Amino acid sequence: MTGKTLAPRKQRTRSHVIADLSVHHTERPILLEGHTAQRLGSDYGYDLMMHTFDEQGYVEPGVVYFQLKAMEQLEESGPDIVFDVDIRDYNLWTCEKPPVILVLYDAGRGKAYWLHVQAHFANDAARQPKREAKTVRVRIPKQQVLHRRAIARIRKLKQEL
Repeated sequence: MTGKTLAPRKQRTRSHVIADLSVHHTERPILLEGHTAQRLGSDYGYDLMMHTFDEQGYVEPGVVYFQLKAMEQLEESGPDIVFDVDIRDYNLWTCEKPPVILVLYDAGRGKAYWLHVQAHFANDAARQPKREAKTVRVRIPKQQVLHRRAIARIRKLKQEL
């Protein structure tokens, strides 16, 4: 079998690698905060679902949805990371009751940034997409890094809703 040339087959690409790294990067602080991250097999707008637990280890009602976007290098504009969200995702995310968190993972830096989607669009009418738009741009402040304190803040967002 050593000298035999195999027919074309599926190949793991760099984009597959960085997508997996983004999941790992997001799951780690969730687990360190004592919560669970459930991977969702079919991607129809969400990659992870977080269940939170109180200080005694009791499950709390509700969930948080995470959508992860991974790139070799994120686009920056001044103090922000910018990303164009597909309008179909926007339409789904803004209709959800549980918090939806967009995570942008920069593989080159090994860093991720997060955005509470519903609040982002609800807090400023100028952020609403234009009629017939195919995408809508989001701006995430560079200081909004995904880490344990961010997960604690996201848990609090869920409790407030």
